[in-house]
Formats: sequence, structure tokens, C-alpha cells
Amino acid sequence: MSEPGDPLVIDVDTGIDDALALLYACAHQEARILGVSTVVGNVSLAAATRNTRAVLALARRAEIPVWPGAPAAISIPVKDASEVHGRSGLGHAVLPEPAAPARAQHAVEGIIAAAHAHAGRLILVATGPLTNIALAVMREPELPRLVRRFVLMGGAYAEPGNVTPSAEFNIWHDPEAARIVFHAFGGVGGTPAIAIGLDVTRKTTIDENDIAAIAARWAGKPDGPALARFVADSARAYFERVEKIYGQRIFTMHDPLAVAVALDPTLVETRRAAVDVETSGRLTTGATIVDWRGQWGRLANAEVAVAVDAERFRRLFFDAMARLGK
Repeated sequence: MSEPGDPLVIDVDTGIDDALALLYACAHQEARILGVSTVVGNVSLAAATRNTRAVLALARRAEIPVWPGAPAAISIPVKDASEVHGRSGLGHAVLPEPAAPARAQHAVEGIIAAAHAHAGRLILVATGPLTNIALAVMREPELPRLVRRFVLMGGAYAEPGNVTPSAEFNIWHDPEAARIVFHAFGGVGGTPAIAIGLDVTRKTTIDENDIAAIAARWAGKPDGPALARFVADSARAYFERVEKIYGQRIFTMHDPLAVAVALDPTLVETRRAAVDVETSGRLTTGATIVDWRGQWGRLANAEVAVAVDAERFRRLFFDAMARLGK
């Protein structure tokens, strides 16, 4: 588990589930959030940056620096996820325009500076495409040896993808960046990437009853109405999209789970293995390939999550939301 005051940097492409992940992090006083870096992915870089600042303001954490990062993928540009998250990235929710501008510091500079300033202690978590992390590793190859823990939300390791039959969105959006990151982490002296993929995130869902239960815990609290309205309006767009495709009104907690694991790795069971990313497949670009049997003869570079304590995570999430309302 994280220790009080553990420094944390979160890299986001703030859509709906990134927003809930940020709220979850803000509810943890033991997490010292040094900065939030933004990247193109679910929405444009400008929208992701604006959304991040607005969500932090909603959580009364507007003082946290926001560092804009890569406006485009290293790979060939692909579509965003606005069909899931809405044009703004926050579904049907509308938040006030943030008062303070984003910091001039670039995300790559912010990540590297934080890693050096807190060498051996920094927890780095990425909930979007890995473009910023890849650029940071290219500029500072020691990054995997400077961070204490690196958690990424991305990949489908024994599960079908969610954007193609074999690829998960964050990896598919910039497979070249993902390949750079997986090749950089792990190995001799390097922190392995803790990979939170669809294999475990699909087991962590909430529904409209859960949204109502969260709102009930906010009743009568100073920030309760604004938080309840935001969560209900943003989640409603996600419910509508999922219902059209799968016939169920559920919300999969991809990014909140990644942040939760960054703060408490005991939430998941992992298997250590070498992971690579397909970058040129005609049908499989963005697929995460795991060498479970060691056939490549490579050093393991990842701790791949294969099981999750979904009920404990749900309790932690609901309790965190209740604290936030105060």
C-alpha cells in the first residue's frame, strides 16, 4: 500500500472514467498529488486539459498543477473516443470554466522533474494512451529506475479488445508509444509496469443504483449537490452508450481501478511476464502480447493483473466518494 505523503503523478486523457479516477485520488489525503499531466486520447489535448482542471476544481483541488502534454500520438493518428465520452469528454455533464490556466510546463518535463525530485518514491499512473510516458522515457531513459511504482490502464491480455477484436483503446490509440514504454520498464534494475487491462477492469462495474447510493451519501454535505450532479450526468452518457451495444446500463471502472491499484497494489493479483505490443499487424495493431511461457527468452517487463478483489475496490471507491463530499 502507499504510505502517507507518497508523491503521485497521474497522466490522463480526461474522459468520464478518468474524471472519476481523479476524484478518487483527490479523496485520498495520503496521496500527495504533485501534478496531473494530460494527453490526447479520449478527446483532444485541449479538451483533456480543460476537463482535468475543471474536475480538480470540482474536488476543491484546483491548486494541483496540470501539465499539458502530447497533442498527437507518436503513431499514425486514429480516432478519439468521443462516441463513448461525448464531444466534451464528460458525457452530459457541464462544469464551470476553470479559473486558473494550465501550467506552462510540459507534461514530459513535469514527469521527469517529479521523478528526479522524488527518486525511489514517486508513484506514476497512466490512465490514457502512453504517449507522454514514452516521450518521457525517450528523454530520460532512467525513468523506470527512478519511480517506485508505475501503473498503466491499458491492454487486453486474455480478453478480447474493446476497440478491435484484439486491442484495448489506450494501447491501440498509440501502439508505438506503448511498445516504447513496455520495452523501457522492467528488466535489470527497472520497475516493471503494473498492467491493469480489460481482464480485470471488466470485473469492476457500477450501475445506476450505485450512482444513486453515492448521491445519497453526499446528501446534506457542502459539495454534495455539485458532485452528485456531475457524476450522474457524466455516467448517464456512458450508460446510454453501453446499453446501445450490450443492452446493459453499466459503467466499467477502467481508470478508477488503475488509480486505486497505484495506491494499493494488493487489490489485484498479478503474473510477471514479458509483454510486447503489435504495431504493424493488418488485423491486430495495438494488441498486447504476453509471453506467459517465456518462449521469447526476454526478461519480464510487466506485472499483468489477472484477478481483482472487485468488492473491496467498490467499497473503497464508495467510501472515497463519501469523503470527497465533505
